[in-house]
Amino acid sequence: MKFFKRVGRAFHTRTGAYVFFALAAAAFVFLYSSKWAYGWIAELYPLGENFVPTLFCAIGLCAAVTFCCLLVTTLMGNKIKTSRIFTVFAVLTGILCGYTTVLLFGFDKGIDPASLKNGLASLLPNLPLLAVLMGLPFAFVVYPTLKKAARAVLALLISAAVLIPLWFAYAPPKTPFALSANPLVLDVGGDNYSVVFATNRESAAYLIYTTGDTGEGITLPDAASGRMNIGRIHHFIVPREELNGGSYCVLAREVLSSVNAITEYGAVLESETFQFQGAYKNALNILIATDWHDMPDNLLAAAANFPAPDLFLMLGDFASNYNSEDEFIRNTIAAGADITKSAVPAIYVRGNHELYGEKTQIIFQNLGLERFYYQVQRGKYLFTLCDGGGGWADQTDIGAANVSGSVHSLGFLDDELTWLGSLPVPAEDVFHLAAIHIPNFDEGNEARRALFFGKLRRLRVGMQFSGHEHALHLDAPGTGDYAPPHPLFVAGGPKDGGYSGTYVCSMAQVAADGSIHLTAFDSEGEKLMDETLGIGANP
Repeated sequence: MKFFKRVGRAFHTRTGAYVFFALAAAAFVFLYSSKWAYGWIAELYPLGENFVPTLFCAIGLCAAVTFCCLLVTTLMGNKIKTSRIFTVFAVLTGILCGYTTVLLFGFDKGIDPASLKNGLASLLPNLPLLAVLMGLPFAFVVYPTLKKAARAVLALLISAAVLIPLWFAYAPPKTPFALSANPLVLDVGGDNYSVVFATNRESAAYLIYTTGDTGEGITLPDAASGRMNIGRIHHFIVPREELNGGSYCVLAREVLSSVNAITEYGAVLESETFQFQGAYKNALNILIATDWHDMPDNLLAAAANFPAPDLFLMLGDFASNYNSEDEFIRNTIAAGADITKSAVPAIYVRGNHELYGEKTQIIFQNLGLERFYYQVQRGKYLFTLCDGGGGWADQTDIGAANVSGSVHSLGFLDDELTWLGSLPVPAEDVFHLAAIHIPNFDEGNEARRALFFGKLRRLRVGMQFSGHEHALHLDAPGTGDYAPPHPLFVAGGPKDGGYSGTYVCSMAQVAADGSIHLTAFDSEGEKLMDETLGIGANP
């Protein structure tokens, strides 16, 4: 009994207040480090995308209350007077710290080495922040026991520790003007490419290229109606045949201010020159990646196991949500440019997670696509890129991604099916490949799925590439969960499901005779698939 009384007394002291403030600080940093989980959290909890901000507010309230208790006990005595209020917030703090720990390290799945490794990797960059949050208030624990001279030194150190971050907050050291992402060349259908790149600050930009057919030098500004577009992300529409076999670079001028059509420019940067090899060959190496969910480094590690690709097929869910330009730049533009080395084209397919977050609109605005379903015809190869809408995900039109939580309407899927029905049947010598993020088009709607597969059958699709399932499998025609009329290849993602850990991507090597060799590696270098399909140019 005395033991519990002693624990209770210690619980309501200055030291107890510090311990629970430290737990609140840990909960904040753990949640901040778990950005990759925000998407599935929004799907799982009733508040949707508001759940994470609400959680941050709850942690902040716990931190404020426990810090106030720590401050009061330092100034007015060691014992907490408002013990009942403190007890409520201390218990809430413990629960929040426990929840965020489970979230960060994936303890809901047990002790999983891959989840632990991912959690530690996500936490590592934020450890200095955690040290500051825990370290500064600790001074209040020892402050009253120190002699006057030590108190004076400690007060000076605390003041400096507070003032220095404030100084940098209002006068931050300026990083050099630089590229945030090298150019990513997207094949957007028709006769064009879209060249997309990004800078770390607002800028005006140019694309400078030498055509592969004539050797002519061309400078193309990112401009509309005679005015330069100012922003961090820039894209240029370029005729495909002009860029194929040519070289190019991008140039950006930092914009310091732009008021009433008067623009003040700063530094100028020019990228390296890239030699572009966009013309498709008889044999084609297609690197396929899907669902890398804020793990571009894991994607790159897996992709390093394959030969150089001729084409990068981006199958959706590159981030878990889009609440900032940086998430889009890092997970889509920079990741794609790193894979292609800015020297071969990529094809973009939208996933359901491209619908989540307040900044989803920037995807459509900055890629140069007219819509998210389209065809790319390259010699004997035809790609039909479809937008499945996510089924249960909210999406209201074909023209732009929408914030999850908008009015639920999938009417655009009917427009897409009409479009599929209007496409001409390819010639006999054309090899037709389809790609869609969610394998069954409108998830859970069997009638629409049957209609979708029927239209692909009419178009003589030879193979379908998909993602979404965070799995790797190849289904023969008429087999698997969806029984498509053509082979269906679900191309990988996080190896153990979920949204983190070891990552798997694939390559389809299409031979001149129409056979396809499928290989898959994970980010640890393990080969997971090695299979050849002799399916010919058409099923």
